[in-house]
Amino acid sequence: MQLLSERAKWLILAGGAAALLAAALYFVSPWELSAPDEPGIRISSGTFTSSLDAVLKAEGLDDAERYQVSSALSKKLNLRRLRPEDVYELAFSTWGALNSLSVSKDLHYYSLSVLDSGDYEVSVEAVELKEGSGKVGGVIKSSLWESMSAAGVPPAAILDYADIFSWSVDFLTEVRDGDRWSLVWNYRTAPSGKVISLKIAAAYYDGAETGRKNAAAWKDSYYDEKGASLRSMFLRAPLHYRRISSYFTNRRFHPVLKYYRPHHGIDYAAPSGTPVSAVADGAVTFAGWKGGNGRLVILRHGGGYETTYGHLSRFAKGLRSGRRVGQGEVIGYVGSTGLSSGPHLDFRVKHNGTPQNFLKMKYRSSGGVSGKARETVAAAIKSLD
Repeated sequence: MQLLSERAKWLILAGGAAALLAAALYFVSPWELSAPDEPGIRISSGTFTSSLDAVLKAEGLDDAERYQVSSALSKKLNLRRLRPEDVYELAFSTWGALNSLSVSKDLHYYSLSVLDSGDYEVSVEAVELKEGSGKVGGVIKSSLWESMSAAGVPPAAILDYADIFSWSVDFLTEVRDGDRWSLVWNYRTAPSGKVISLKIAAAYYDGAETGRKNAAAWKDSYYDEKGASLRSMFLRAPLHYRRISSYFTNRRFHPVLKYYRPHHGIDYAAPSGTPVSAVADGAVTFAGWKGGNGRLVILRHGGGYETTYGHLSRFAKGLRSGRRVGQGEVIGYVGSTGLSSGPHLDFRVKHNGTPQNFLKMKYRSSGGVSGKARETVAAAIKSLD
């Protein structure tokens, strides 16, 4: 046996009792040394910046073994769904033979072991999540997005925060330098450190234009310090922060918007193509061209209210007269059609046919909590200070 004779040469050089001990070790099956913390076991780990096959090839596995490993693992895991955030760990024996492969993906831990027979055994376990909480706050210097990002708040949490206050704060026009924000969140993380879920437990926004707005979670909704729901009939603005942020994220641009009051409505200056959202649940009564208004959408809401959205560049797909739309749903995109000097949204509100000042309208809360629920909400808000 050629392999044994080469090992013997090495043993002769080692000499004496040490050689005898080493010789004994050579007859131990590599798979008996399977614990990652034992000497002689090499561990390689990382994330899937490339395919599993590429990872195995880089580790020196030949075509046949790569095929066998991939085939065995694919019976439990869709290898095409591996993503850069998914983590792998490979364990090799002293001689470079593969002992095991583990993959942590989403909420599961996939483990492939090489048996003494040379066969592969694959098992799946649910990942044990770690729960935690945190508190963070800051001062606005340029925009809400930049301030919260600089403080380490994930993009998804920034959008959730904006959603919570979307009935009381317009984060696109009412934000001022020096405004303060704070939030407490609860989260769950996988062993890899990936955040699996995150929920804001309490938050406030204290602005020069808005005053202080508080919120705390109770079940699936948010309430202020008096127990009143933050939800109301109308959103604070027809340019919804989540919709706009999602639209511009891939373009690396978050617009700084301005608004003007040259008539009974409000002109929101914004880049052409900015998504426009319905401020309330309603039905489309008109969607078409209307003289100087250009492309116009008119929505009818409950309680005798009507909203109009003018100078649109285009309508949302499938929008037509008679269709019902939900609060926050995209109905069109900012443009400069009709009699317009530049891209903007002409937004107007009427109540029983009478024009309204939308910025000064008072909205009634959609409900509230009392008793212990209200006490819990108040305590959560107090924890922010």
